[in-house]
Amino acid sequence: MSYSLTVQDLFARNHFQNAEIIAGSSGVSNPVKWVHILESKEITSLIKGSELILTTGIQLVEEKAFFHFVEQLIEKGSAGLCIEYGEHIQSVPDHVIKLANDHHFPILAFSEIVPYIEITQEIHSILINQQYEMIKRLENYSQEINKLTLKITHYEHLLMRLYKYLNMNVVFIINGQQPLFIPNVKHHIYEDLREKYETTGSSKHFAKCEVNILEERYGELCIFTEDRMINEFELLVLDRTVIALSQYLLRSLYIEEKQNMHSRMVLESWLAGTIEDSVITSFLQEQSFHHLLNCSYFVLIDQVKKLKKENDLNYYKLYSRNVFEKRGFVVFLLEEKQRFIYVIADIYGHDLKHRIIDCIETIKNFRKDHQYINLSVTTAVGQIVNQYKLVHQSYETAQDTLLIRSNAAHLSYFYEDLYLHQLVLQMQKNKAIMDLAKKYLEPLYEYDAKNNGNLIITLQVYLQCNCQKNEAAEKLFIVRQTLYHRLSKIESLIGSDYMLPPKRLAVELMLLATQFQFHPAD
Repeated sequence: MSYSLTVQDLFARNHFQNAEIIAGSSGVSNPVKWVHILESKEITSLIKGSELILTTGIQLVEEKAFFHFVEQLIEKGSAGLCIEYGEHIQSVPDHVIKLANDHHFPILAFSEIVPYIEITQEIHSILINQQYEMIKRLENYSQEINKLTLKITHYEHLLMRLYKYLNMNVVFIINGQQPLFIPNVKHHIYEDLREKYETTGSSKHFAKCEVNILEERYGELCIFTEDRMINEFELLVLDRTVIALSQYLLRSLYIEEKQNMHSRMVLESWLAGTIEDSVITSFLQEQSFHHLLNCSYFVLIDQVKKLKKENDLNYYKLYSRNVFEKRGFVVFLLEEKQRFIYVIADIYGHDLKHRIIDCIETIKNFRKDHQYINLSVTTAVGQIVNQYKLVHQSYETAQDTLLIRSNAAHLSYFYEDLYLHQLVLQMQKNKAIMDLAKKYLEPLYEYDAKNNGNLIITLQVYLQCNCQKNEAAEKLFIVRQTLYHRLSKIESLIGSDYMLPPKRLAVELMLLATQFQFHPAD
């Protein structure tokens, strides 16, 4: 059932038996959504579109006014115009008829007086009854499709039900995958109709609706037909199906996330570097993307600190996975204590760093705007490797990067941007080196503690300025005489040879190693 009333349908009603269509006969398929009786010449603010207009023509005696009136109705998208021949209008001017014909705008004329109020009541009753019947049928379909989601084992059953209910072709497209056609025919027609839709922004024979999961686009569901125009009811049915489909997919992904034990064992061995090559090769080949053996990989770690209350983090993991997949990544996720460890394959192979940052920032904003605002998350990205066999290296460097960012959150997410800090971290892991650094700089730290001094920061800025005294004094916001005094004190405590090239580099590293505590002290 179309649940629409057209101008053509009106001729079957009693009051239109003697009506004559005098212009715009090619527009009789225009839908009628309401009826207005208008006797004003300026009607722009009164018309919304698809109304049938009834008038006696009191204000349209002049041809110019008549032409302008019809012109406004066409501009506002009215369904048609009904006029009554009599005291005010005896005929329709030729240039008005031409205007109506050119724009497929039907003009109907009554040769005798007709009760406009009865016409209005009758058409409104038809429209209201149609709307009631449409809502009732739509509600029944919604209940049926929602019950179906609890019985089925694959989303294809939902697509099949939509196809049978509307009797038109259905296409489901998941991001990054080939379209699924129900039935598997008329691919070329779909391409043609979709191209027209994308070009013009609308189509009477093609419609689509995005499938979103956790506010991220997962795919889209399309319907198309050559035989008839897609009406409002069919668009609503498409929308209800998409809602049910989204709920089913979310539930399926949720269950999959909780039951993925086999993958966990493989991932743990993969990250540890102890997995056999044949096992990981077989695992990767089982995935929907079969070229995972020949792409770059990296490990991303989210250190999650829960604040105040407990959360069901399964939906958070689903959202994160969807964000990465939408931007050209394949994600393998392992949850370990308070960490999410992502082993990520790059499918696109370009603009990698920018896409990773985009994903991290999108997930970060999601936490701020939703129920996960109470999560404190530190993110670290390991070394990007060009072979799946080297994932354990990326994991090791991701852990080091996490240690650094946990104590210096302002630093880059990426291992490759933290070479100096990685060097400091390795120094901190070596007790002998740290003992040497602390012993060498100890006199300066003790002096600053006892005298509320600034010798450590002075030495650090002085070295950063390549020993340029004027520049160092400006950065420290002191006069040069004060700087000379501090430098003299530093020399008296650690000796004047700290400026010699071999030792200067060591001093700079020791300053960093003692100021930043990246590695837990033994």
